[in-house]
Amino acid sequence: MVITLSPAHVHLCQRHQLWTRSARDVPLGTLPEVVEAQRRLDQLARRHRQTGRALDLARKVVEDWSASGMPIDLGKEWTDRLERVEAVAVSKNISAEDRHHLAAFPEIVVLTHLILNPPTAAPDPKELYLATTAELSRRFARIYTAVGIQDPLYRRFCLYRDRAFRESQVT
Repeated sequence: MVITLSPAHVHLCQRHQLWTRSARDVPLGTLPEVVEAQRRLDQLARRHRQTGRALDLARKVVEDWSASGMPIDLGKEWTDRLERVEAVAVSKNISAEDRHHLAAFPEIVVLTHLILNPPTAAPDPKELYLATTAELSRRFARIYTAVGIQDPLYRRFCLYRDRAFRESQVT
């Protein structure tokens, strides 16, 4: 066992193509989209200091989507990735939560990008929400069935950004 300290945004070893964010390293030979997502995340981290926070927020939104009903249908991609992950023998030794995080990682990275680079500078959370859902629909080529203020994207990101914007205006 080798213990390494890596930045919050690094989830895999590019050189060996192994997912390193679980109890066991998972080979990513059958998941090139996960490797590509890590490359995009590395680029984001070079440009933004808050990548770790944005990544954590995106992960929480995606987890909430899974738990409360998906406003955008990504189930097919996640199921396909989960099947490819579970076909690797070592995956039996990692938690279901880690397998699901791995399966949703490319979408988490897309959402992280939108959190760091919102599609609009409008301070109004409703405008931000509509612009973000439209951009997610475009990027995933699926309709985002907006559920309004109950959507984790709205509650966790848009309202949070609105509070942060108002606080920055006061100081």
